[in-house]
Amino acid sequence: MHRHTRLSLRAFALLSTAWFTASALAQLRYAGSDTVEPIVEAAQIAYVRGHPDYKIQIQSAGTASGMRELCTGRAAIAGASRPIKPDEAQNCAAAGIQYVETPVALDAVALVVSTKNTWLKDLTLAEARSVFDPASAGKVTSWKQVRASFPDVPIRPAGVGIKHGTFSFFSESLGLKGFIRSDYKDFSGHAGTGRYVAADAGAIGFMPTGEARALDGQVRVVGIDLGAGVVTPSVEDVLAGKYDKLSRSVYLYVNPAMLAKGSTQDNEFARLLFTDMEKFVRFANLIPLRGLQYQENIKRVSFTR
Repeated sequence: MHRHTRLSLRAFALLSTAWFTASALAQLRYAGSDTVEPIVEAAQIAYVRGHPDYKIQIQSAGTASGMRELCTGRAAIAGASRPIKPDEAQNCAAAGIQYVETPVALDAVALVVSTKNTWLKDLTLAEARSVFDPASAGKVTSWKQVRASFPDVPIRPAGVGIKHGTFSFFSESLGLKGFIRSDYKDFSGHAGTGRYVAADAGAIGFMPTGEARALDGQVRVVGIDLGAGVVTPSVEDVLAGKYDKLSRSVYLYVNPAMLAKGSTQDNEFARLLFTDMEKFVRFANLIPLRGLQYQENIKRVSFTR
């Protein structure tokens, strides 16, 4: 083979690789919170009805992962169950990534037990703290130690791992400063928590209320006394501010420059996502914000087509 032919083939291979990489990165990519992911999935289902060949990449490995994907330019849309942290914002700035923060829903973190558990109806904040406190590891091991009227059943706490915004939020809300007992069972997603809790009458887990509602019949929400009587993460209690310590806003972070480089369908999908956001939020069992907030979000996110 002549030298110039080899060079031409090599150049073609390099160009082909570059084209494939650019195409892969150009495909709209969501990364981040699996609390927010169902909103994006609902929009995807709606859009694909009229565009059966359209696909987006979805990676729900937690808020921290989503912020990392956003700030390295790999994800055009990142979901977060908490606001972006200062160090994450600095990482975005250092990489030249500009983003738009859009609050999309209200959520609350629920304590859940198996439907096999017939005796645990509610906990005080202090009792919930004692169940998950790092100092309780190897010491508070029976439900009878939490409340004398509870049976002598082993405590098996569970939830998502430290990469998830729900982990940090829950720990901070209980006053545990970002930590949970070392012998709790941690999962990569809320579905794992749900399966674990559903199978064991002594287990207790924490998860977003949307996930808890999706598991109705397998897990049961536990009421909690935050200081003014027992409340639950119902829409009414959350909106009334009664569940304030364990309720929160969730977000989508958008990279407008990356979205502008996407295809026409990418932009159509993103426009649908933000235009019909309230509908998709309800589909995901989260609590919608005021309509004016969604209108403001549409104004702030750039749709090029």
